[in-house]
Amino acid sequence: MVCGSCKRKFDSNDDAVLLTLPHFAAENYPVETKYALPNRKSHLERTATEVFDSLILTYGNGELCSRLLYNAINRQYVQSLKKYYSYLHYHRRSPYDVFQPFLLKDGEYIRQFPPLGDTIRDMYDEAASSSMNAWGISDHDRNAREIQSLECKGGIFAQDHTFSTVKNCYDALGAKAVWDVATGSGEIACAILVPTTQGRHFSHAARALFARESFAPKVMCSDTWPHLSDFWSVMSEGTIEGRLGLFHHQKRIVSTLKKKHIDHLDAVAGLLSALCCYEPNDCDRLLQKLKDGSLSSKGKQYTASEIQDMKSTRTFRERYAKYLRKQLRPPEVIRQNLDVWFNRWKVTASSPDRPALGRLDPIHQCPLFTSETREAVENCKLKAEFVPDTLPLEQMHDVILPNPNSKHQLTECLSLRGESKLEAFHDRAGNFANTGMRNSLADNLNLMGTARFNLAIRHKRSLAIKNTPEIENPTNEQVIVENPTKEQAVAALMEARKRIPAGWEKVLPYFNHSELQCVNRLAQKILLPPPFPNAEPVPQEDNGERFFSKYVTVVRPLTNRYDENEMCICQTCLTRNKDKHASFPIVRDKDDVVEPTPTKTFDIANVAAVDTDRHQAGPPHQRCTQITSNRNNSIITNTTMYQPVQFMAGAMSHFQLPWGAQLFCPMPPTTNCFYPPAPCCHKCSVWLTKRVGRPPHDDHCQVRMNKPSKHKPKQIGR
Repeated sequence: MVCGSCKRKFDSNDDAVLLTLPHFAAENYPVETKYALPNRKSHLERTATEVFDSLILTYGNGELCSRLLYNAINRQYVQSLKKYYSYLHYHRRSPYDVFQPFLLKDGEYIRQFPPLGDTIRDMYDEAASSSMNAWGISDHDRNAREIQSLECKGGIFAQDHTFSTVKNCYDALGAKAVWDVATGSGEIACAILVPTTQGRHFSHAARALFARESFAPKVMCSDTWPHLSDFWSVMSEGTIEGRLGLFHHQKRIVSTLKKKHIDHLDAVAGLLSALCCYEPNDCDRLLQKLKDGSLSSKGKQYTASEIQDMKSTRTFRERYAKYLRKQLRPPEVIRQNLDVWFNRWKVTASSPDRPALGRLDPIHQCPLFTSETREAVENCKLKAEFVPDTLPLEQMHDVILPNPNSKHQLTECLSLRGESKLEAFHDRAGNFANTGMRNSLADNLNLMGTARFNLAIRHKRSLAIKNTPEIENPTNEQVIVENPTKEQAVAALMEARKRIPAGWEKVLPYFNHSELQCVNRLAQKILLPPPFPNAEPVPQEDNGERFFSKYVTVVRPLTNRYDENEMCICQTCLTRNKDKHASFPIVRDKDDVVEPTPTKTFDIANVAAVDTDRHQAGPPHQRCTQITSNRNNSIITNTTMYQPVQFMAGAMSHFQLPWGAQLFCPMPPTTNCFYPPAPCCHKCSVWLTKRVGRPPHDDHCQVRMNKPSKHKPKQIGR
């Protein structure tokens, strides 16, 4: 494309050029703007990158994505062969007709092969850190700020360490565990890599967490309580009460049992019933629905014996535990039940008053308990006073009324303890990236997985009954009710849930709420109601918190200073401690990119037809309209603007921009124009704003790749 005033040339498929076009014109190019990378030989179609975003998140295999593209091209070639031969055979007039053979696959039909796995991973990493989109914020920053904006007012939060996620980073990073925090709803409010599990090494992140204006919990659930009780008392200024999580309290005993014993599952089920129980009214309703066949897709009616056998299995907990409210027993009852449970499954008795009722495994001839089981049971009896909930049962659960389309009509209960969701996040976080990835790629995958985990939880909890002033009606318009009653809220929520099947209402439909807000602004400009009234805004400011590997590389917990209470006393923490609501300096990594202020903005010829939202003042929109890659600054006289653009989407295709979409300079051209040198990569474009030191280059930059090596190659032999 050619500027109508200064005659400068630009690639029509460049990300910055696409952002200057209106949406209806830019969307015709079937590539996301963040993937329209100017330094790549091919572009991936939008349908392919949307699949890769979900596939790379849980698998992290670029080779698989590359082979899927190659297989799609090969399959399309076979389909073209079948259509070609079948058409000629159907229209054949005589047996002596001569036809031309079809194109060869390699070199003729496929002239450009898909990128390899390493290139796809590089493209994903670069696209995740790119802010070249209509909403002006990269996926990395958007996911990080979504985690920074989580709230916990007067509720419960859980904190723990996990070790499965560390394998995704390099060993040279020095991380040994991941310290993460979950709110009562189960959303992850913080997740960092730490060199050890000591309190001092995550105290910087903990102080930043408690410095949030919306983070003021009352109860903390930990896996080692009352360990570090003084640390958390100083951290929260004595405002929180510590609890020992039910999962870890039970795990201390379960980890000492022999899994291959024939009575292992029955013993674990008995231990769980010794620590907690289900609410009786919920059990009665569930029992009724199991017997009348409402909970079975085939209408199966369970008998009393089948229900009793199913209660001790994992299937019962996975399918039906969500309809039962769990209530923890008092400390005295827990101690008594642990004694009864231990006598029930032990093989040898120490006194005749407590006979042993257990048995040896008939195959391995070994008892269920090990030498550590007795000590673990005694330890759990001592810590039983920290297990029960401090809040009443009604405040420990959120209620979701049944979908009007469901058959069983049972109420679902969502726990507010947070520990179970935190353990569920540990299982997923280990699969967010592949083993031994670079820090930037691993962080992008971990942040995206964490943000989507939080969005899925909020979407599910949005079905709970809440007295909010904003209620949606069946026409998808927003109705403002000043003081809605509970009946009005329930009626509006049930009316909205009728339009979707019960099996799909809990599935997260959208991952990017910034894009939804962009669509809402487009609708409001033409005086239409926003199609997504519940889109969540992303904080515009970064509060300085760093997650995952950035915590190790930026905060550097091993080199910080700590006081006698193991509290971090760096300059940031001291500034934050003076005033909780005061702003504190943001610590930036050397890899964090500070967007330069654009010096020149390009626009469309037809200004009236352009979306004015892309040309407003402000850093997000200025970043969108800035042309960052101009690889041809020559002044030309020919105004031919339209050249076909080739892109990768299974088979090769061409795309031509609509007529009348030309670029022009808003300022009149002068005779003595000075154009800065064209940057060759993103780091070079940032360096041009400062011009300090030698210009840096990206790893995939052609200038860097063509530089001769300073080190001579080693000679082998003579």
